[in-house]
Amino acid sequence: MRNLIVSDREFIGNAPNLLELLALENADCPDDPQDRARGVLLGLAAGNLLGIPVEGLSGSAIRGRFPNGVTEIDPGERRMPMDDDLAQAVDLGESLLDSDDGPVNAGWVENFSAKLVRWRRENGRGIGITTSAVIELLEAGVSPPEAGRLIYEGNNRIAPNGAVMRCAPVSLLWHSRPARLIEDSPTSAMVTHYSPLCQWSCLIINATIALLLGGNMPDLASLAGAVLADGCPAEVAEWVGEVGEDIESLRWDHPHTGHTLLCMQFGLWAARTPLTLEEALVKVMDAGGDTDTNGAVAGAVLGARYGARGIPERWLNCVPQQERLESLALKLWEAAP
Repeated sequence: MRNLIVSDREFIGNAPNLLELLALENADCPDDPQDRARGVLLGLAAGNLLGIPVEGLSGSAIRGRFPNGVTEIDPGERRMPMDDDLAQAVDLGESLLDSDDGPVNAGWVENFSAKLVRWRRENGRGIGITTSAVIELLEAGVSPPEAGRLIYEGNNRIAPNGAVMRCAPVSLLWHSRPARLIEDSPTSAMVTHYSPLCQWSCLIINATIALLLGGNMPDLASLAGAVLADGCPAEVAEWVGEVGEDIESLRWDHPHTGHTLLCMQFGLWAARTPLTLEEALVKVMDAGGDTDTNGAVAGAVLGARYGARGIPERWLNCVPQQERLESLALKLWEAAP
């Protein structure tokens, strides 16, 4: 492993069956792959912003307040600091590229950790409890992934969604290099979220995005079989395999609305739903719960599927630092050696 020295048996390691699945030739080469690349970060932003006003509300409460659905983003968001989902995705993407030695930064983990510390000091909007606790250790000099491991083991080995929400830049960089995608996806999780469930959910979402960027519609049964054969916990494969085209197939009744596997399910559903990008994100909002993070992950997947052109212009007009996001997406897309 290039970036972290890890001997713990909970680290994913190799995933040869998933590697074989990701090595598929493009089935339907996208007519504008750069538009899809831009769509990943812009879709993440749109889903995140759409969900902020209703975060934590139940689906019934949301539908009572918004009988026609949550369809608009607050225009004031364009002038606000980025929320944690988007801000950490940007920090991750820029860390992967911020190098004097070439287009890809071999020391990106240390760079990302430093950016997280700075972000918590200067912004910290929407920061989760687990992420904040880990960043406090990072700031005190504890190295990743040790900081993440200490918080994970000290907090009853919980698996929140704070890593999967930001993982998409890895898929943009390594969309055509599945071995590196398999290596760096769990690494990006372990900086703050050590749980194997967090590692696997990041890897599965990034694999899904990479397939879509290559013009391949993910087969979730095949994906579940591949990760199970590669040693993922059985519950991960179960959560993957049960996702259908109907959003009712997701586990809305899970007691932890911010669970990484539930957030992963929203992303996988976004890959399979027959709805448009706009219709699908409105449905994600209707479900309630951790709407901004579920929206961020679903938005990134939908952006890879439909491209930036699928995002309503009125939503794009509310995205903060839109040019920075588009530039970062294209740099990541073009950087893989």
